[in-house]
Amino acid sequence: MKIRLNRQKKGFTLIELMVVIAILASLAAVGHVHIVEHLNDGDRQAACLNLKLVQTMLLGFSQDNGSYPCDATADALLEDERNAEYNFGELKGEKSNPYFRQLFYKGNPTEATFYAKHNGTKEPDGKFANGQALTKGENAFAYVLRKESTNPEDAPGKRAVSGTGTPLAFCCVPSTPKAYTGDKLKFNRELFFAHAFMVKTDGSMFDLKDKLQEDGEDDTKSVYAEGFTPFPKTEKGRDTSPDYLIVTPDLM
Repeated sequence: MKIRLNRQKKGFTLIELMVVIAILASLAAVGHVHIVEHLNDGDRQAACLNLKLVQTMLLGFSQDNGSYPCDATADALLEDERNAEYNFGELKGEKSNPYFRQLFYKGNPTEATFYAKHNGTKEPDGKFANGQALTKGENAFAYVLRKESTNPEDAPGKRAVSGTGTPLAFCCVPSTPKAYTGDKLKFNRELFFAHAFMVKTDGSMFDLKDKLQEDGEDDTKSVYAEGFTPFPKTEKGRDTSPDYLIVTPDLM
């Protein structure tokens, strides 16, 4: 007598399917975040490289002129008869573009050096003459100056930074109509996944991501983490950041 075993095929229960789907969804979400974050690694690296090149040009300008670009150097460049044939555009103002234009009188930088994939930037067109150097959207970097001096013997207008280890330029600063003061500086949090970059007068460069936190009033912006400032303190420990002006790029 043959005995036949009645084998039933066992499938997944609804609960088991839901658990599997939930696990797969979680893994996909985690992987997606890491993948998307690294999609713009090339843009971030290109921005860092160009910011470093701008820093090198600023250091060279300072060695040749005894000062970083400021209102006084703008006036001196325009007064120099050897520069009469040049017309790169305004050399001072409320944006960083004019101050970076002063670098065109030192060597022959290309507009591409000032480009980074930023909200409102455009590919540089390479035109310099007739005031077309670094027009709106062709520069992505913010520039650091000091407030006008109260000393009547000093040259009027925005002054150049000085000292070793002072911030000189930033990447990921959004465009604003007026300059930030150093204590109120904000960064575009969405541009490079909260990364933001700074170069200093001592030749150093920093990624500020771990020194920033989300702005409580605007989750698209970053502000300094508690207790942090990129600006030097006096010997007595006074925070000097309110004494600095950060002029932002002129973006579209």
